[in-house]
Parts: sequence; C-alpha cells; structure tokens
Amino acid sequence: MAPGVLESILERLPHVDGHPGVLVGLDPGDDAAVYQIDADRALVATVDVITPIVDDPVTFGRIAATNSISDIYAMGARPLLSLSVACFNAQLPVEVMGDILAGAAETALAASAPILGGHTIKDPEVKFGLAVIGEVHPDRILRKSAARAGELLVLSRPIGSSALATAFKKGEFDESDARYKGLVSNMLRSNRSASEIALEAGVRCATDVTGFGLAGHLLEIARASGVGIELDFDAIPVLEGAREALRAGHTCGGAQANLQHAGQKVSTKRNLDTVDFGILSDPQTAGPLVFTIGAEQADTIVEALRRDGAATASIVGRITEDHCGSIQVV
Repeated sequence: MAPGVLESILERLPHVDGHPGVLVGLDPGDDAAVYQIDADRALVATVDVITPIVDDPVTFGRIAATNSISDIYAMGARPLLSLSVACFNAQLPVEVMGDILAGAAETALAASAPILGGHTIKDPEVKFGLAVIGEVHPDRILRKSAARAGELLVLSRPIGSSALATAFKKGEFDESDARYKGLVSNMLRSNRSASEIALEAGVRCATDVTGFGLAGHLLEIARASGVGIELDFDAIPVLEGAREALRAGHTCGGAQANLQHAGQKVSTKRNLDTVDFGILSDPQTAGPLVFTIGAEQADTIVEALRRDGAATASIVGRITEDHCGSIQVV
C-alpha cells in the first residue's frame, strides 16, 4: 500500500496515548508495537505478509520469515515466537504449500521464534508472512524518533532487491546467475547481528528499510525525530545488477508510489537521473537496518558490521538541525 494512503487510513483510528502499558503504538508509528509488562520487560509485536519474490517455495518461505522477523530486530528486541499467515489458492499443490511453511519454520526456529500456530485463507494470489512476538527492555528500545543532529547514518547492507526481483520475474536472468544468488543471499541475511552490534554501540535510533524504500524510511526518521537528513548518494551500497535492472525499466508500482509520496521532501544538490531516484524509492524485502550513531563511533560500528559479514556496510549520511522532516541528497 502506498505510504500516503496508509497514513490517511491510520488517521481514522482512535488514539491510545496514555493507555496503560503502551510504549509504542501508532502515534507516531514505528516498526512494531511495544507493550510494557513490568519494569524490565516489554513485549514487541509485528506482522508482515509478502507475495512470492522467487520461484522456489522453500526459499520464498525463508525470505518471508526473515522479512517478518526483521521488525523485531529493528526495535532492538529479541524474537520469542511467531504465527503464520498464509493465503493459498485452490490450484496450488499441497506440496508447495508445505514447502513454503517448511522454509519459514526453519528460519523462524533458527531465530528462536518458532511457529506455534497461524491462520490460512483461500486467496487467488499467494501471500505468506508471520506475526511475530518479541521481548525488549523498556530502556533499550530502538526508535525512529531518537535521531539527534550531528549523528551519522549507517546502512548495514545493500539495497535494490525489488528492481532485481522484477528483472528476474521477467526472465532477464535465472537462478544460476550471480545476480540471483546475490539477491537471495541479501534477503536471507538476518538483521539480528546488525541489531546487536548497534545496541552494543549505544544506538538509540533505527529502522529497517522495507516497502517504502530508503528515502521513505529515512523520511520517517526525519519526521519522527524533528531533524533533517543529508544523504550521501554515492555512499549507498547497491546490489549488483540493480542499477542495470532499473535502467531497463524493471520497477514496480510500489516504487512509483514511494517516489510520489516523497515529493517535495527530497531535494538534491546534484543531478539525479531516473535510475538514481529508482534506487532511493525501490521497495525492499528483508532489507537492511539503517541507524544513527555518534560521529566518533561510526567508523568502529561499520568495521564491526563488516567483520560480521556485512561487507558493504557504509556511512551514508548525517543528521542535521535544518531542513527538518526532509532529505537533502548530496
């Protein structure tokens, strides 16, 4: 759903400010809801469902689970359990349904969030995801609203998954291609380590880059924190083949909606072409974490991420006092 449409829908819901136990709800929204149960513990809850992004059902199940659990890590929490949400059509072989669930169950169990139940719906279009419950100390929640001027922006992994996945679906390359392998490897990489490294370094502001694209999720940080963002475009890590896919016109409706929503909130000091704007608005599946950190710690945390296997982790910008609620691309 386009971000602007979602915002207009959520405006109609009743406010829950002051409701006992609610630490994070919809006003302002974040990657997951947080409900405090005692002085040292709070429950974190999220749900995410996607359509197939690859052909192999086991791999799709694993990616869907990774994508759903990511919101727990984006909040600085650890997952506890999950429930599956499956939409299958009558023509889908039972074996394929089972493979999707098996792939998801394997990934969820490895993340210490075993699938303990769920719900299945008849639907012409296949969709799958998880509702995930996690746990966090109330003082260690990562929030979109905690960015401070002077901090630097760190992106843990490359982006460009939607462009590549669209090119794959249109037959531009097959599963033996390095582009496919890089795409799947990136989507299967858990954000657990990045979250733990960020917490150890004292990070307070984070989100995962998913459906609204990099620009959309950075705008959420800018608005929630009351800051501006200066984005170093050349520093953004991009998956191999993603730029070429965008240049060939392999984009999706979600990217167009993301770009339209960003509107006047993204300005630039440089010449950006259609491909460049496509990178900024490309929706991500199981995308990276982006977080803010003091300038004196930024290089150290990037080195830690790279030692952990995130070879392209990079400093991609800084938080500013001016241009609040917007992004300036440099």
